[in-house]
Amino acid sequence: MRQASVPPWGTSRMQPFAAAVAVPVFTPVIDPRTQVVVIVDGEGRTVELGGHGTSTSGLTPTMTSPGDGSGPGGATDADSTESYDQDQSSG
Repeated sequence: MRQASVPPWGTSRMQPFAAAVAVPVFTPVIDPRTQVVVIVDGEGRTVELGGHGTSTSGLTPTMTSPGDGSGPGGATDADSTESYDQDQSSG
């Protein structure tokens, strides 16, 4: 006796893909006057992409040593502290 096959559970949740939207073409070019990269659209107009900030991150290790060195052994401990700084950006 043959059993009826059961469709995979995910197929009941499937839907058509959302309609595609055309993505505008942006091109980076160097401004000959300022020597800075600017972004232009397909018609040659400068496009503002918003503020992009910079940030720095660093890992500072710390370590403790046992006593004053007059005796053998002793407890040591190691640890690290991470710092993260981000500048102000507009947008």
